Amino acid sequence: MRQNFPGLIAWTLFLIGLGAAGVWLVILGRSGSDGAVIPGVIALVCLIGAGALWLSIRLLLHNDPMNPEVLEDEEKVYLKRRRDKRNRRAQGKEGAADGEPV
Repeated sequence: MRQNFPGLIAWTLFLIGLGAAGVWLVILGRSGSDGAVIPGVIALVCLIGAGALWLSIRLLLHNDPMNPEVLEDEEKVYLKRRRDKRNRRAQGKEGAADGEPV
């Protein structure tokens, strides 16, 4: 099946940016907020990067970055694998060894 690596990278950047934004806010709340620049910049860069990736996936690839739709050829491959597995299980070559009911 097709992998959604740009969506995964965007989601990871979003989570890193969210965490860095939380650290930034905590540091800003303290009296000596000299070290707030680094987490703030990291949060800003990660959140802008994630948004840019999500927009590029959505607008350029015409695909949902969080839940990509299944293409016809991917569905055919899945159904073929499923039928092959079902046929092997019916012939007794699989199932009992895997601990699955036949």
